[in-house]
Amino acid sequence: MSLDTFMLLFERFIEKAVWFLKIYILQYRYLLAFLSVFVLMYILFMHWLNIRFLRRMRRLAALACLGIEIMAIANFTILFREAGTAHQYEFELFWSYRRWIFGGSVELGMEIINNILLFFPFGFILTDAFGGKCPFWAVFLLSGILSSMVEISQFMFRIGLFEFDDIFNNVLGALAGWCVFHILHSLRHRTEPKKLKK
Repeated sequence: MSLDTFMLLFERFIEKAVWFLKIYILQYRYLLAFLSVFVLMYILFMHWLNIRFLRRMRRLAALACLGIEIMAIANFTILFREAGTAHQYEFELFWSYRRWIFGGSVELGMEIINNILLFFPFGFILTDAFGGKCPFWAVFLLSGILSSMVEISQFMFRIGLFEFDDIFNNVLGALAGWCVFHILHSLRHRTEPKKLKK
């Protein structure tokens, strides 16, 4: 493959990615707004402003925010969906990725991103609720249990498709939240000694 061919393919990929993101942001602006405001406000009040009240009630405040996140997950996945006529399921792993990447299904691509983003705050806040000591495997396990409960509820009440891809995406989002928490925690502790020296 020549350099010109590679650059042409890369430009087309960027164009399609930008086009996809524009559609996604337009269609799911309310979900993105909620997640952005919720996560940014949480980080601001719980970590950067260092409010004395929140320092004393840190775990309780984190648990309350975790409850809000779980209610938000229930809201977007179960509560306001209309019931169908049949139980639906898909046991094939990564079928949605294949249809998105190779089949060009924009709708499935957006659902994949939604499922990842929706569980991002769960992993972040869960880790914070346990003082940053919640291990990787615990976030993996708890997010898997919560996601499985959502999928089983969707199947039982005929309000969605039970699929392992959704569980995978939810767990991936929660683990991403765990990773981001530890990155921010590490950065904060690196800057604190500098502030003390000044």
